[in-house]
Formats: sequence, structure tokens, C-alpha cells
Amino acid sequence: MKKIYFTFLIVTMAKLMAQPVISADHAIQPGTTTYQHADPTTLGSLAPGPSGANVSWDFSQYSSAATISQTMYNCPGNANCSDFPGANKMTGAGSGSSYTYDYMLYSNNELSTIGNKSTNPSGATLYTFDDPKLELKFPVTYLQSFTDSWTAHSTPAGTSETGNHTVTVDAYGTLKTPLGTFPNTLRMKRVMNISTNVTGSPFTSSVIEMYTWISSGYSGALLTIAFADTTVTGYPTVHNRSLSYGNNNLVLSADDIKVDRKINIYPNPSSDFITIKNNELIDKVELSNAEGRKIYESDTADKVDISGFPLGVYYLKMSFKDGKTQIRKVIKK
Repeated sequence: MKKIYFTFLIVTMAKLMAQPVISADHAIQPGTTTYQHADPTTLGSLAPGPSGANVSWDFSQYSSAATISQTMYNCPGNANCSDFPGANKMTGAGSGSSYTYDYMLYSNNELSTIGNKSTNPSGATLYTFDDPKLELKFPVTYLQSFTDSWTAHSTPAGTSETGNHTVTVDAYGTLKTPLGTFPNTLRMKRVMNISTNVTGSPFTSSVIEMYTWISSGYSGALLTIAFADTTVTGYPTVHNRSLSYGNNNLVLSADDIKVDRKINIYPNPSSDFITIKNNELIDKVELSNAEGRKIYESDTADKVDISGFPLGVYYLKMSFKDGKTQIRKVIKK
């Protein structure tokens, strides 16, 4: 009996140790990723496949109808970073005068969206997340789960959004796409509920179920599929499906994600002062509000007085003597 139990224990431990793990080093490296997008009219029978451990998925039958590339940048480091100074990561995609930028904050092993910008020949529209949208928590592991909610508004004014989502890493196994077979792949399931108000237009609500496959050896997603049901007041619900896939080999640089320095910020949330511990390497601190406007700057890096600011979310940017920067989210309560 002991031998049977011991054998079972060894097999169980081997399975646990074989589970893939995705770190921030693998997920948010700067660089360009390219994705193939399937023709939506070919996705009538699309299904996400099984959840669970050591499963297999085959999406190799879906051919490409369009190719789209996006580039991730470190901020600061690109002229567009100035639109949301609280961001330390930014992605951009588009061509000509039509581009879309997403602005993110990586801090405390979490990646959150704080804003985006869309440009076209008529100008630019900024979208500010008053309550940032949590995208990823690192390390990403099998059975990890979290929920989050957010609010956002546009500049120029006219659009507001509220939303929530539940993210669950519900499976791992071997993925097959038109670009190859990928073992040790994690699948993230994301269910989003979004309500949008546009001045002068009917109310819109959307339910989006999205599945993303990621692997430690590749940058970005290996495969993403989504099922969206959108309802506009007074009109029938519209059902959409999408599928995209990539094969972007990860190349780690010598400067891999070193933003987690041994800096302590407390209390957070706070009603009056934020104390910065181990601040001897900091050259300057700056505080920006949720819209990215700098409201405080000091060469003194031990305490920040936030007592005079309204309640809400702020971004503390610390500039180090070696030229690097780190951004932390702070909350005034």
C-alpha cells in the first residue's frame, strides 16, 4: 500500500512541477509582435475546447485573412508616452494617421491598463481609466483567478464606460495552430461585462468571453479567440466571433524588467502622507493624477504629502540616480 501511495505521490508531484508558469519577463517585453487574423465568416463552429490539466487544442484549420502588428514600448522612451505619464508600458498598432495606443502600469507584479489613445485624420481621442483595469497578475499559473472592475471616460467628453471581468487560468496543455504545435501552454479565460454611454446615442452593453493561450517561450499570445454579444437599446443583440494567432519568439535582453526595486511605500491607501522607505537611490519623485497630469514634484524622496488632493487614484513616479524609473499606484482615501 505504501508503495502504491508513494508512486501516486511521485506522479502527482511530476504533474505539478510540469505546469507552465509565465513571469513578467516573458509577458511584457518591449518589441513588435505580429498576428494573423482569421476571416470571421469562417468561425461559425468555433469553440474554445476543453479546460483542465494536460489537455490538447487544435485550431490549425483556421487560415489567415489579415496580418496586424503591434509594438510594445517602455515608457518613457516614446513621444506618445507623454499622454499618460503614469504609464511605464505602452502598445501601439495601426498605420498612417490611424493608430491605437494602450497605456499600462506594471507595478507590484501586476499589469493594469490606465488609458488609451486613438488617432485618425480628424484628431485624437484619449480614454482615461479612472479606476485602472487589472489585466495580469504575475506569475501567471494554472488555476489562478481574480476579478476586477473599472470606470473610464473620454477626452473630448462624450463617452463613459463601466466594466468588470473575471479572469481564470482554466487550462494548460498542447496547442496546435496553423503556425505549429506548442506544448506547455497556459490558457486564460476572461469574461467581461461592459456598459457604454455615448452622448446622444442609445445605451450599449456587451458581454465578451475571451480565451488567450500563452507560453513562456513566446512574446504575446499564441492564440486568442473571443465571443462578443453586444446589445444597443432598441436593437437586436449582435453576435461576433474572432480568432488571431502568432508565433513571436521571445528574446530576453540584458535589461529585463528590473522595475521591482526594494522600495517600500506606506501606508497605501493613505489620507495624508505617503512614506518611501529605502529611498537613498531616488533622485526625484513626481505625482500624477488619473488623467496623467503632474500635480507634485520634489527632490525630497522620503515623504509625499497628499492631504490636499481629492480622493482617488494617483501615480507616484520615482527617478533613480542610475537613470531608471519606477511607477507605483497610490490611493488617497
